[in-house]
Amino acid sequence: MSTEKSLSHLNKSQDELEPLLTDLRRLVIEARDRALRAVDVVQVQTYWQLGRHLVEFEQGGSPRAEYGKRLLPLVADRLTAEFGKGFDVSNLRNMRLFYKSFPKCDALRHELSWTHYRILSRVQSEEARVWYMSEAAEQNWSSRVLERQIGTLFYERLLLSQDKASVAREAEHNIAKVESAPRAFVRDPVMLEFLGLPSSGKLLESSLEEGLMDKLQSFCWNLVRGSPLSRVSSESAQRARIFTSTWSFITIC
Repeated sequence: MSTEKSLSHLNKSQDELEPLLTDLRRLVIEARDRALRAVDVVQVQTYWQLGRHLVEFEQGGSPRAEYGKRLLPLVADRLTAEFGKGFDVSNLRNMRLFYKSFPKCDALRHELSWTHYRILSRVQSEEARVWYMSEAAEQNWSSRVLERQIGTLFYERLLLSQDKASVAREAEHNIAKVESAPRAFVRDPVMLEFLGLPSSGKLLESSLEEGLMDKLQSFCWNLVRGSPLSRVSSESAQRARIFTSTWSFITIC
C-alpha cells in the first residue's frame, strides 16, 4: 500500500514539474537559436566587409591595376593558408559581388544568412533583389525556399498577374513542400567552412556545438584584437565579448 502511495506521489510531483520543464526547455532552445543566428550576422557582416575591401582596392587606381586578374588568386592563397577553407577564388568573387549588389550595409536584413545573400546577389534587377530580400526576411524563408521563389520568377509573376492572391496562394502551397529543419542552416557547408569545421555528415550535434563554441570564441577575439582587413570599433569589441560570454552560457545550459 505504501509503495502505491509513493508511486502516486512521485507521478504527481513529476506532473507538477512538467510545466516548469516545458518553460525551461523553451528558454534554452530559443536562446540557442538566437546565438546560432548571431553567427549568421557575424558571417554576413564579415563577408560584406571583405567584399568592400576587395572592390575598393581594385578601384584604387593605376598602382593597383597591375594585379588585375591575379588579385583574387593571390588573396585566396594567403587567406586559405591562414584561415582554411572558405576563402577560395569563387567565394571571394561572391563576396565582391555581394558588396556590389548591396553597397549599403545598413540596408541588409540581419534575419538572412550568407547563403541567402549569395542567392540574392545573382538577381540582376535591383528592385527584384530588394523585394526578395525583404520577403525572405519577413516570411522567414529558408535559402532553399528563396532559391525556389527566384527560380520560378515569383516577383515577376506577381507584377504581371491581375490575380495576385492566387499567385501568392499557389506559392505558399508549393513552398510548404520544401523541407526546412529549424537548425539545418548551421549544418550548411558554407557555414561550416566559415567556422573552420568539418562538413562531414557524421558530425554529431554535440561535436558541432563544441566546435562552434571554440571557433566562434576564437573568431570574435581575433576581431577584438584587430584584423589586417578592417578596424573594429570599441563597441564592436564589446559586442564580441558579450556574444562569446552568452554563447558559453548557452552551451553550458
